[in-house]
Amino acid sequence: MPAPDPLPPVSGMPPVFVAIGPAGSGKSHVARQLAQRLRAVYLDKDSLAGDLVDAALELVGRRAGGREDDPTYIERLMPAEYAALFATAADNLRLGLPVVLDAPFAAYLGDPDFLTASADRASWPTGTPVVVVEVRASAETVRTRLTQRDLPRDRAKLADWSAFWQRLGTQGCAWTGARRIIVDNDAEPDLDAVVGLAGDTGQVPLHAFRA
Repeated sequence: MPAPDPLPPVSGMPPVFVAIGPAGSGKSHVARQLAQRLRAVYLDKDSLAGDLVDAALELVGRRAGGREDDPTYIERLMPAEYAALFATAADNLRLGLPVVLDAPFAAYLGDPDFLTASADRASWPTGTPVVVVEVRASAETVRTRLTQRDLPRDRAKLADWSAFWQRLGTQGCAWTGARRIIVDNDAEPDLDAVVGLAGDTGQVPLHAFRA
């Protein structure tokens, strides 16, 4: 069997795009479009671990679908979900594939070290460039989208809309170690600027993750 091709130089490492934004912002729509344009691996946290989380909650007598209001989920299951997300990203990065991550990240946005620490624990390849894609939409747009999609997990948000929007709708991101771009998603977003970052990784900070 011939020896595998050597890894590309650091400046040519495949990037990771991390889509963040509150429920109803259109974050997943933007993330899927971005992955399609980049021919990147698309990793959605709910698709990756959602059914397992519901099964685990049911096994310990909790409500399946419970998330923000369930301490069992917050303290035990949510960290495992994100660890699996970052580990799966690492598997694909080692294959030389760009990755788009789609998850709320709401509980971790205030921790400046979350992104770099999580990537380090998952052993992302050294030099992986990271771009945070912050998807924003107006309160009116988000509320309309949540109402129209009518998911059980959104009912508590709509029932106490003011509290939800104040806590999560305008939540900032304190992460360090990545370039960040804001996407206005009240209408159909223009992703040209985001896609351009994938081909210009020399301008994206390179990180000292373990090889």
